[in-house]
Amino acid sequence: MSRIIVLRDRTDNWRRPAVPLAASVAPLRPEIPAEPMLEVVEVDPAGLRQLMRDPSVLTVAPAMPTRIVNPEPLDDLRSTDVVPGWGARAIGADWTQSTGAGVRVAMLDTGIDKAHPAFAGVTITGQDFVGTGLSDANGHGTHLAGTLLGRDQGGTRIGVARGITDLKVGKVLSDNGFGRTDGFLRAVLWAFREQADIIAFALSFDIAAQVEVLTRDGYPRVQATTAAVNAYRGNLRIFELMMEMMCATGGPLLLGAIGNDSLRVISPDFETAASAPAAARHVMAIGACGPGSEEDPGLVPAVFCNVGPALVAPGVGIVSASLGGGIKTLNGTSMAMAHAAGVAALWAEVMRAEREAVTARSLAAKLISTATRKGLRRGQTILDCGFGLVQAPRARLD
Repeated sequence: MSRIIVLRDRTDNWRRPAVPLAASVAPLRPEIPAEPMLEVVEVDPAGLRQLMRDPSVLTVAPAMPTRIVNPEPLDDLRSTDVVPGWGARAIGADWTQSTGAGVRVAMLDTGIDKAHPAFAGVTITGQDFVGTGLSDANGHGTHLAGTLLGRDQGGTRIGVARGITDLKVGKVLSDNGFGRTDGFLRAVLWAFREQADIIAFALSFDIAAQVEVLTRDGYPRVQATTAAVNAYRGNLRIFELMMEMMCATGGPLLLGAIGNDSLRVISPDFETAASAPAAARHVMAIGACGPGSEEDPGLVPAVFCNVGPALVAPGVGIVSASLGGGIKTLNGTSMAMAHAAGVAALWAEVMRAEREAVTARSLAAKLISTATRKGLRRGQTILDCGFGLVQAPRARLD
């Protein structure tokens, strides 16, 4: 028996064409909500074939492992080099009047330490998708939430959008940093139904772990690798179809950490592209940057950051909330993504005040059009920094 994710279409808007290469979907009928219908079932090969005879089934894929976008070591960063709040200053969060008030954000990660004083005054609504409870014994989710909206700690600023009071937390990674795609996809749909304006995540579909699972189940190594790649592709396809269905009526903006899989510190050749699901259509992949050297100043891509981001944000030496109270410093594209999610919340507040619709498309366009290359080291290409460094709304002049 295999654990299979099933995506259904209840509206008949997304049916596959009967003729290959024909138009992929019929015109949308706006009177019918285009909400995805997701199921997870246990079936054998015969049951899978029977399932695919159901005309409401759009596509299926085997559930596969996911893993956290792990923080990178701080070995190359002396404690004296850490400047708390430098990220907020770099993106202009310290001179904007916007706070993110009224904006609803969903963070899909390792849960949250709800008792941390950084979240005082925040209504946290959560759901556990891994079966270990909403509390965060890992610390990653707590750190991200602190960067997103955390209140100042001991005079140290950690949060970008400190006016957010409504946070949705989906625990999609267990305390050891691992999860499954079915939990992540169900969490995305949950956040959509909770009417989140922004959905943020920092995980990747884990092909290597899927190969190991299949090998233990008796698959020859070559077949296991092929099956794992097919599972990766199938899960990505489900995710992209879900996003198309959600965005057809506006939908939330999804921001994903691009990944920490590059090894530029060893060789410039050791770069890799965005990991899925951040690589999916309808997702803004966020890369990490950090300060350059005294001899060659300007923000530069972090040595661990994957290439090809839509935007970059501070992700080196980021001070934020730690488990049990207090603060700690982490590196990673996860930290950059949390900065970008905070900036997105600031812009969503401004757009609503100006009676501009806040949708995935309009909010993404705002982030791209207001990004800057000022402060970035010269010579960087779109592979390095995408459209540039995210920027908060500027303060208004009375």
